[in-house]
Amino acid sequence: MTEMSRTLPDWIGWVREENLGLSLPPDRLAFLLAVHIFGRGGEQPQLSEAELHHAFGYVSKGFDQADDTQASRANNAINDLVRQRLLSRFQGDGGEGESLYRLTRLGLAIVEFFAAQREVSQIKLSLLLEHIAQELDKVAEAIAANPDDQGWAQNVEGRLKYSVAEQLARIDDTQRTMDEQQNAVKANIAALLNKNWHEAIHACEQLLRETGVTLRELQDTLDKAGHGLQQSLLNIEEQLQQSPRGEGVAVLCQQLQARLDAIIHWGSQCIELWSRYDRHVHRFIRTAIDMDKNRAFSQRLRESIRHFDVHNWRLRVSQSVPLLELRDETMAAYAEEVTGELPVALEYQDMTDVAAELSGRIREHLEVFASAGKPLDLAGVLRDYLHDYPHYQHFDIARLLIDEAVRLGHADGELSGAPMPDWQPINAHGAKVQAHVIDQY
Repeated sequence: MTEMSRTLPDWIGWVREENLGLSLPPDRLAFLLAVHIFGRGGEQPQLSEAELHHAFGYVSKGFDQADDTQASRANNAINDLVRQRLLSRFQGDGGEGESLYRLTRLGLAIVEFFAAQREVSQIKLSLLLEHIAQELDKVAEAIAANPDDQGWAQNVEGRLKYSVAEQLARIDDTQRTMDEQQNAVKANIAALLNKNWHEAIHACEQLLRETGVTLRELQDTLDKAGHGLQQSLLNIEEQLQQSPRGEGVAVLCQQLQARLDAIIHWGSQCIELWSRYDRHVHRFIRTAIDMDKNRAFSQRLRESIRHFDVHNWRLRVSQSVPLLELRDETMAAYAEEVTGELPVALEYQDMTDVAAELSGRIREHLEVFASAGKPLDLAGVLRDYLHDYPHYQHFDIARLLIDEAVRLGHADGELSGAPMPDWQPINAHGAKVQAHVIDQY
């Protein structure tokens, strides 16, 4: 932590003085991975030059490079990795014996970044947080025991500077790995939607749901343990203020608190950003469905229903939960029966009678169209029937008429997926209807 207190000009000057730089084309990166694999993942950390040449042979073959220049290219690759401080060379005295090679800390970190199977899980994060809590308890116990200078440097300053800071760095690394996975999921979703969006909706929803659940589980674990860790750091800081040797360590403790705050804050911000992205994708899908000129979903549904005997299909229907209207029940409970006689002009006409009358008129009208082979324009029929009824009954009359018409016939254009016709007015009050002409009875 204290090395980061160096100023930016110091860092720039150090990079320039040491002539640091990295250049890893695909073949060089593949060679670095081959060196790690030939070392059996650390079981055999040092390799001979002959083993490096053998590993480079696989890389040369994989990249379809010439065999006659393989030895010289292998030497160039080895020297290049040594120059970039990715590989360390150990030579014998006076050129005796063969040189040995070993991956540096930088080379091993690059290999782990690209090749290691890094699992981002709630269990891993819980273990890291538990280890930090144990280390902070040991630091508090060591401060209370007032150890000597060596014990202070090892059990107080050393644990905070190396153990706790390293575990926080691993948690931060886990978050950055999750950031990369989010970007990969976003790229996958974009590719699915651009390729065939109406076929990829289920896969996109699954990716969104799984990533959101993983983020929420990690953040819940971090929130649950983060407050306890913050309290432990505050208690340690109070102990350091009472110790004459705690001034320098108190600054380190504050830096750890700031880093833990940044980790928790970024986790919450990631969830918020992912929620916005989730809403954006669903809004895009809804817009695409509404503006789909080819009506892909309705066409697929028609084909499934038309050929239901060829392949299995399932139709899922969603229905909203009905609201309980207490007002209607109260009025029904206190309604008193009213008896008396009314004039014929004011008598109530039951809607069942209206429906039966309309059904008869529709059947008679449809028989004429069917016998003559003429299509039935539902908009025209509605205009004729609604003309004989008052405006407040138009909705009920239109609903009953349409239901009866659907029972008696259907439109061949609707089954074939033809575009919907224009809206046509059916009364003088602005009501319109959009329906295919019925031509199959």
